[in-house]
Amino acid sequence: MIEGIAPGRPFRTKEEYVYDSLRTAILQCKVLPGEKLVIDRLTAVFEASTIPIRSALQRLQAEGLVKIVPHTGAVVSEISIDMVAEIFALLGALESIAFEFAARKVQESDLAVLEGLVEQMEQACRNGEVDRWSDLNSEFHYQVAESTNMELLSNFTGRTLDYWGRIRRYYLKEIHPDILRAQAEHHDMLKLLRQRKGKELVDLVVRHNCQARDYYLRVMPSERD
Repeated sequence: MIEGIAPGRPFRTKEEYVYDSLRTAILQCKVLPGEKLVIDRLTAVFEASTIPIRSALQRLQAEGLVKIVPHTGAVVSEISIDMVAEIFALLGALESIAFEFAARKVQESDLAVLEGLVEQMEQACRNGEVDRWSDLNSEFHYQVAESTNMELLSNFTGRTLDYWGRIRRYYLKEIHPDILRAQAEHHDMLKLLRQRKGKELVDLVVRHNCQARDYYLRVMPSERD
């Protein structure tokens, strides 16, 4: 629940504190899709007036994480099929750029970090720790973007991975064959990065993201149901 959220950085204003805490809770599925965000309750939780609460909710609505219905209130946005398709379209584009540039710029220190992450992911697979595997997976893909030394690319990738994290926390419950295939592809990515084969990397990461997208679209309920 919201009460359990502990913000990870200092805040300048109450609005920033409320916004960051709610955003984290939504992205981590501690506040679930469709859940009502009652302003009176939020003022009590955050010990704040309604003004920073409403401002924070408006910012979250602009990000697509909250829907404010006039005369009704705010609810956490549902995870829709269109949302999944959009997130993976963005990831595919961002990671195509990241891996292409990483093939040229990656350093031995970057590769050592990536190898360590893949080994930890292997251990998580063996232990059936799906949440840990997923967190490490996000970190792996973010670190590839970081290795390019392109600040905007890293920022956009990190933000998009945040949205993917919400989807996988809601729908990904166990280690299954799709994850094992994705994990094998991470080993292939490392090999191609070492060989600096940019085109092959881009082809692989596009396929990697399409397969992940197709998994979520397969397990999500049809919006016609």
